[in-house]
Amino acid sequence: MLDNIIMDSIKISIIGFDGVGKTTLLHLICGKDINLEYRPTIATDIAIYDGLGGNTEVIFWDFAGQKNFRSLWKNLLINTKIALLVTDSTYENINGAKQIIHDILDKYYKDTLIIGIANKQDLDIRLTPDFCEKLLSTDTRKIKTHGMVAIDPMYREKIYKILRNAINKIEK
Repeated sequence: MLDNIIMDSIKISIIGFDGVGKTTLLHLICGKDINLEYRPTIATDIAIYDGLGGNTEVIFWDFAGQKNFRSLWKNLLINTKIALLVTDSTYENINGAKQIIHDILDKYYKDTLIIGIANKQDLDIRLTPDFCEKLLSTDTRKIKTHGMVAIDPMYREKIYKILRNAINKIEK
């Protein structure tokens, strides 16, 4: 049973440093209540979701962003079709996220579609999604980056559209 779920599903990994809103984004996607109190993810959370329309079931892997869990990322990304690279839209965090692309995604997962999520666009210190995209993109890969406020349920349809477009892209 578990083999069928895994083999017939699209694995979407949510990756980024601690405190950027990965779990909050997952809760937004799955329609769960959003807790504004920060609770770090331990290792990884997995959620199966089939509410994106079509016949495709999606398995989301929400990676812990704390430094002591980052060594697991390379192995947790195995079979990932889409990576949601979540940042808090600050210059420092974007530069760190660029290292994730360079050290892991470009090195071991060249065929994985990476989508940038410039989260926390409601904060004063944020960089625009376009500027985040310029910083994240490399000579070999453009990282389409979308602005998000994962604590705001009004962004649910936006993330659904982003995910549907990404799934359509990889299923072609």
